[in-house]
Amino acid sequence: MANLLKHPGNLKIDFAPSERQYELWNYLQPDHCPHCGSDGCIENIFSGYDREGHPQYKPRCKVCGTTNLPQTILGGGAAGGGKCLNINSLVCTPFGFRPLKQLKVGDIISNPTTGKQQRIVYIHPQGEFEFYRIHFVDGTSTECSEGHLWRAHQSRKKSKLSKYNPEHFAMYGDDRIWSTVDMYDWYQRKKDGAYKGCNLIIPLTAPVEFTTGGNKPCLIDPYILGALIGDGCIADTIIQSGCVRMTTMDDEIVQRFVDAGYQMDKWTQKPNNRSKDYSIYSKELIEALKQLGIAGNKSNNHFIPNRYKYAPIKDRIALMQGLMDTDGYVDDRGHMSYTTISKQLAEDVAFIVRSLGGVATITSDMGCYKTPAGEKKICQRVWTVFFRTKLGPELCGLTRKKKRARYEFNGGNSELGKRIIDIEKIGRQKSFCISVSDPSGLYIADDFTVTHNSYIGSCWLVSSCMRFENIRAVVARKTIKSLKESTFNTIKTVMKEWGLKEGENFKINMLEGVVTFWNDSVIILKELEDLPSDPNFERLGSSEYTIAFIDEVSEICEKAVEVLSSRIRWRIHETFKIPRLFMSTNPCMTWVRSRFVQDDDGNPVECSDTDVFVRFSLYDNPDIAFRQIYEANLNKIKDKATRERLKYGNWDFTETNVSAAYWNFDGEKHLVMNLREQVYNTLKPLIVVFDFNVIPYMGSLAVQIDYEKKSVYILEEILGKQEDKENNTPKLSAKVRDKYIKEKHLGGILVTGDPAGLARSTQTDDGTNNFTIIMNNMKNPTLKPELKLLRKQPPITTRLEFVNALFTGYDGWSILIDMRCRKLTEDLINQKKNADGTKNKARATDPKTKMKYEKYGHLSDCLDYVLCYFVNESWQKFQSGGGTGIETTDAIVYNSFEF
Repeated sequence: MANLLKHPGNLKIDFAPSERQYELWNYLQPDHCPHCGSDGCIENIFSGYDREGHPQYKPRCKVCGTTNLPQTILGGGAAGGGKCLNINSLVCTPFGFRPLKQLKVGDIISNPTTGKQQRIVYIHPQGEFEFYRIHFVDGTSTECSEGHLWRAHQSRKKSKLSKYNPEHFAMYGDDRIWSTVDMYDWYQRKKDGAYKGCNLIIPLTAPVEFTTGGNKPCLIDPYILGALIGDGCIADTIIQSGCVRMTTMDDEIVQRFVDAGYQMDKWTQKPNNRSKDYSIYSKELIEALKQLGIAGNKSNNHFIPNRYKYAPIKDRIALMQGLMDTDGYVDDRGHMSYTTISKQLAEDVAFIVRSLGGVATITSDMGCYKTPAGEKKICQRVWTVFFRTKLGPELCGLTRKKKRARYEFNGGNSELGKRIIDIEKIGRQKSFCISVSDPSGLYIADDFTVTHNSYIGSCWLVSSCMRFENIRAVVARKTIKSLKESTFNTIKTVMKEWGLKEGENFKINMLEGVVTFWNDSVIILKELEDLPSDPNFERLGSSEYTIAFIDEVSEICEKAVEVLSSRIRWRIHETFKIPRLFMSTNPCMTWVRSRFVQDDDGNPVECSDTDVFVRFSLYDNPDIAFRQIYEANLNKIKDKATRERLKYGNWDFTETNVSAAYWNFDGEKHLVMNLREQVYNTLKPLIVVFDFNVIPYMGSLAVQIDYEKKSVYILEEILGKQEDKENNTPKLSAKVRDKYIKEKHLGGILVTGDPAGLARSTQTDDGTNNFTIIMNNMKNPTLKPELKLLRKQPPITTRLEFVNALFTGYDGWSILIDMRCRKLTEDLINQKKNADGTKNKARATDPKTKMKYEKYGHLSDCLDYVLCYFVNESWQKFQSGGGTGIETTDAIVYNSFEF
């Protein structure tokens, strides 16, 4: 079928990279040599034949002669873009709501997370997009584009991403980021019967701090104004008599007026009525009411002046107290409401509640009363504002109402938020989007609705498809779902920002995951998740591609990258001359770091001829305003490791994991650079502890303890790796022996480890166990090995609590770990805990051997054995009631010595 798409007319390419981004961009360009900077200089020279007799070629630069041309490029940083609202949508600022179309870069807007201020750091070009209208339970609605991002959570469901991603949890909790079209599709399935009892909830803003009211001081105490609007009489006939009247039965309200400096002259008290009428003679009060434009108003046309709607938070709370003490109601369950016959006042009260981080719903009905004869009479329409807020009792001044009001969610069963009740398509509209300075990307749109905003790889794919006809570009992530929710949205944004129109210049087939351009070039969406049913990624088949971009490559195994790289061969000779695969990620602790950045000892990696790593930091972003504001936000992060990683692109970091078995491990506190060089003493005893798992390695730790300082030093980890065929007891123990003989260790070695090692070993003849092998191999007059073993394993739950207590300084102890102990650190971070307090020894599949193995926990077990045996006095003290200690044995002692 012929491609009916058209070549675009006017294009607006909006891409201005920084110096470091331009360096990366050059690595990605076709027929370009990054060594000499020449273009059109790559030729392919014959390099021999493969096993099947096919000729092989190698690219070479004709200018400088180098054959070291990059094919796999890793960028250690990322950039983001915003999402779209209607150009007439209102955005909350400290000066009130302003139309989106009036905003510009540098403008200050409100931050829903803190209630304070943030800046607009980028405004993306205007375009036309498919729009939706989102309806909320409080009767409000907002309009936004299909790709607009929202922070939301599904009720009755915990986020797995939050559970296993501490950074995500710290910023979003159980929420996740949804696009508008994802939420629309979710609600269509809900209408068909899915997700029974579940809803999508948008978080509420923190109380918003305005500056408009602050620049115009309150002419009347906010509480007094609220009470007068509620139960006062400020009609013309009363004002002309030189006073203001107030009707109340509560002495507390009267006292608030007296405290504010007003003399409350009792006027009359009606028979059989507890309410009393008071006259307030104050020229200043009457003049202030006139300046505010409310003097002479009757109950049906009351409103809250803008000066008070945009007043500081404390003044808006005081205003609500005055309103609630008079015409407000709090039931026995803590539900709060405000009733009035003025529609404008009801809307103003709802505005105040929402600005304070609450949900407000307005209802109306005809008011009525019964005559003495029992006849029902209809009177004026009544408006009621039902609301829920986390402030609860703070919005009431009267003691009796304050007691009934509640904090938390006023009787609600779940986290307070704005529930979405429907989403509808409304057609295509003009719009543009903004990026904000806060890392969360959140800002406040119409009616205090919290919304979100979210590029080098996307620009590269789109520009390449525009430049060459009939090429096949791949964009990949771990799952199609995450690809559609993030990277693909950025690709669509780039195309639209540059002036490409869907249906005219390109088309999208979401069922097949393909974007087709007018020149028959395509961008193909691929999933690279490691599936047990397809360990060799045969699902890629015999496909051929021209270029590829993998986003968040740290989520993907190296095998997937290798297979995809082997498929980059479609029209390479006519276009790029060199197969190119671009990968992006934030600093991580996976194979990516080991291959491109640092080896297991923390030394810089010398990349192969075809690999390139370009490191990014915050300061490589070309937007100066964004850098300044984002840096200020990053500086607020308390955890140094996280701050350094995000700010400088620091790969030498340690993550934290709130669900880990070792929950008190803190990389910033417990990891020390070059600890071994600082404290290792060849004349003092060295503890070597063994674990006997063999896949993916057999592990041991070298430890020294300073009992005077109560310090445990984890000096290094010694691994018997599978690829070196050292993952067995004889080879690893010999490796340890040779290492410390070479280093002339004279203080003796204490051997310990898993007591199960005393059982018969399956690696040797009957009757020989792992520790016998170790002691025989390490028997040496210089090392003088001695075996120190726990008689049995201590209870896992108790020992975990003990080790975590030591991490926080229990009994005066400190634990320091050399930062090069990478596998131990991974264990401490990633080892999960079961509900019963034991370790979760989850199993993984080795991609090479296909064997199941426990991925984490081997070296952390070694740490447990060392601490329970050699910090035994504290271990006994830690156990409930002092306990009886723990049994130990000195079995198979060789060359015993004092230490």
